[in-house]
Amino acid sequence: MTPNLSSFLSTIRHAEGTDKYPNPYAVCFANKFTIKDFSEHPTVIGTWHGERLDFLGPAYAGKISTAAGAYQIIAPTWRTCKRLLHLPDFSPASQDAAAIELIREHGALDLVNSGQISAAIEACHGVWSSLPGSTSGQPQAKLSDLVQFYSVNGGAFA
Repeated sequence: MTPNLSSFLSTIRHAEGTDKYPNPYAVCFANKFTIKDFSEHPTVIGTWHGERLDFLGPAYAGKISTAAGAYQIIAPTWRTCKRLLHLPDFSPASQDAAAIELIREHGALDLVNSGQISAAIEACHGVWSSLPGSTSGQPQAKLSDLVQFYSVNGGAFA
């Protein structure tokens, strides 16, 4: 893993808010459940059923988020990544691999590795709701804050 990619993964965890917890890889949406069994995504094994999104406003009434882990990966996305990458579990290494695959699928891996972070963030805002430009309606981090965080955490620019 390149230093830029490592820093970008840290930046995503920061934007998603999971980096403020002792184990970002164990965080579930709304932090009401902590993953203890990493054999699989917590909704797939049934240890957690997701969290209601009503608090985000009327547009989310009755909806449930299954976002889990350091990168807040929802269950359907996890199943696809797990199958595609032959991931054995929901361990930190598997979560990192899934996040890297999502970055690659959205055309941002070369952008990250070449230090074009603003462009990489823009390319990934459809994956992570917390990234600026997301149309999810959820709170977003500021681009300037993310670029600074990326830099402080060892990322280089083009």
